[in-house]
Amino acid sequence: MHLLINFLTELPLRPNAYLDPGSGSFILQLIIAGALGFGLALRNYWGRITAFFRRRTAGESGEAEADTDSDE
Repeated sequence: MHLLINFLTELPLRPNAYLDPGSGSFILQLIIAGALGFGLALRNYWGRITAFFRRRTAGESGEAEADTDSDE
């Protein structure tokens, strides 16, 4: 218990850190790149996403019908 109280009371009130302009622009670039990457992935997979939620009709079973006619 004494260790916890000592730890909490010894924390610095002012951190000795800063964000320079380079860090801010890097964070902004990460946010923009993430948004653009998400948009491109969504555009590429939009057909699969809508097909997953679309109802299938009787002719749209997703499997090719086997050809049962043979010429033997």
